[in-house]
Amino acid sequence: MKADTAIKLEKAEEDALEKMVRVGLFPSKDEAARAAIIKYASDIGVLSPETLWNRIVRHKRRKVTPEQLMKDLETIENET
Repeated sequence: MKADTAIKLEKAEEDALEKMVRVGLFPSKDEAARAAIIKYASDIGVLSPETLWNRIVRHKRRKVTPEQLMKDLETIENET
């Protein structure tokens, strides 16, 4: 179940989301923001690794060939 939540972002935060989508790390800014929230919750101990893993296993994964992964990584490295 998904809920709609509106948040206001600074320009730098918006730019970071845009870049993550542009380089193909996430299909949308929503997905990038969700990933960041989960990562932060994990880092500060709000969600345990076991809880996260159990939730991840239930979802479809992005199918990426080794060749596409290398191409994506090179794109990111070239932008920095």
